[in-house]
Amino acid sequence: MDTKNYKSYNDTIMERFSCRSFLPQKITQNELQEVLKAGILAPIAVNFQPERIIVVENEALLEKMKEATRFTFDAKTILVVCYDKNVSWHRKSDGKDHGDIDATIVATQMMLEATTLGLGTCFVCSFKEEILRNILDIPENYGVTCMLPIGYPKEVLPHGPRIDIEDIVIYK
Repeated sequence: MDTKNYKSYNDTIMERFSCRSFLPQKITQNELQEVLKAGILAPIAVNFQPERIIVVENEALLEKMKEATRFTFDAKTILVVCYDKNVSWHRKSDGKDHGDIDATIVATQMMLEATTLGLGTCFVCSFKEEILRNILDIPENYGVTCMLPIGYPKEVLPHGPRIDIEDIVIYK
C-alpha cells in the first residue's frame, strides 16, 4: 500500500463535521459518483439494497426545497436518501422494517467518503416530508430518511464537545 497519501478511517471520522455553509460552486460529477459508490457499498440488512438516492442539482428544485426545510444551507447539490419499503428487510420476529436503518448507514458512508474528498455534508432530518415528497415526486412506497446537502465547505469547523466515553459505553 502506498502510505504517502493514505488517510486512515479514524482521520476521516475526526475530520467530518456538520457543514452548514457551502461555497457557491457545484461538486464535480466525479466527486458525486465517488460519494454515491460509497453509499451503495454500505453494509445493510440481508444485502437487500433498498436504498434510493435522489440527487437534486436543479436550481429551481433546490430553491423550492426551502419550502420543506430551512436546512438546505444553499448547497448546490442535495442527496435525498430514501428506501423502498417494498424491498427493505423486515425482521421476522416482529416485522420491524430495517429500511430506515439501512438508509442511515448508506448516508453515513456517503458522508465519510465526501469528507475524504474534501467535501462537506450535513445530515438533515428536519423537514416537512409531505412537502418534500410533492416537490420531488417521491413515490409513496419510499421512506424518506434524510437529506444530505453536499458541497465545498466555506469553513471547516471542529466537532463540538462530546460526552465522555465512560458516560456512553456500558460494559457487562
